[in-house]
Amino acid sequence: MKIKMYRLLLAISCLFSTNLWADEVRTLDGSILRGLILGMDDGNLSLKTDFSGKIKIPETQIESISTENEVAFRMEDNRTFKGRMNFNQDGNFTIGVQEEKFSLLKVRHLWPEDADDPLILLAQSKAESLQLKWKHSLGFDLTGSSGNSENFGLGIRLDSALGNKFRGYDLYLSYNKADKKNTPIVDETKFGIEYDSRFFDALAWYAKTDLENDRLEEIDLRATSALGLKYSWIDELEYQVAVRSGMAFRYEKSGSSSSDDLSDPAIDLGLEYSHNIKDSLALESDFTFVPSLNDFDDYLISKDTAIVFPLSKEIDWNVRSGLAGTYNSTPAELKEELDLKYYIRLVYSFK
Repeated sequence: MKIKMYRLLLAISCLFSTNLWADEVRTLDGSILRGLILGMDDGNLSLKTDFSGKIKIPETQIESISTENEVAFRMEDNRTFKGRMNFNQDGNFTIGVQEEKFSLLKVRHLWPEDADDPLILLAQSKAESLQLKWKHSLGFDLTGSSGNSENFGLGIRLDSALGNKFRGYDLYLSYNKADKKNTPIVDETKFGIEYDSRFFDALAWYAKTDLENDRLEEIDLRATSALGLKYSWIDELEYQVAVRSGMAFRYEKSGSSSSDDLSDPAIDLGLEYSHNIKDSLALESDFTFVPSLNDFDDYLISKDTAIVFPLSKEIDWNVRSGLAGTYNSTPAELKEELDLKYYIRLVYSFK
């Protein structure tokens, strides 16, 4: 089926190509494709055509190549040559006035003479991937909640990330406030920082700290610090799933005289999930479970699950709509265990 589709594409391109293109590729089935040679890598020749745009032609299907301009190519033994390709009837080719014959099947790379060497481009790409780069986002929330309060309010959140594909720093600062009949019922501030460094394939170590002040729950300071390992279980273009596990320490300073403060070692367990459903739609989720080592009935659960989509492809504004909250198994007196919030966040991303 793929071969038939390939031949059909060649035939259509042959019929609609014009003589304005300088390069010509003749295939084993007799088709002639005219276009602009972009290069050859991984055994496929890239050709920009007038009708089909950029197409790839397997080198095993190529009979000859004709170019008006000189090309550069690298053989499998890493020898590099420049010149005009002259194909012979036996399927091999020579360069310029040289007598040595070359087989197209043994060409590792081929590129226009005035273009950059693919190995140089690859080295530049790898060097660029090692550079630490900043990414920022500023979000404005329309929030609602149930549990400790039934209300609507406004919030703001700033996220900053510095990293590359091997290590990174993530910071966030958020503030949410809501009033009901001119009475403050939500006044919550959160700050967090996380560092992770990949040291073996999909395995990385991480360190994180989250700080929270919540007047509604009468928490002057809730701090959770963790250190452990993170495993990227699935790391593909569409799906990313990572699990983490480590040792943690929980500290809570209550503003209520009737509540005891907390200062206990704990375990940090987490799940991070991301799914790029479409180019313009993604699902993101982060789940954390932190039980106390001294008493497993004393634990804290936090989650944030949201749908993210852009307002437009031309601008850097996204909409994030989700459900976030915490479950505290030992809440302050007269407070509920579950504090759940839904939100719509307008996010501006910049570097």
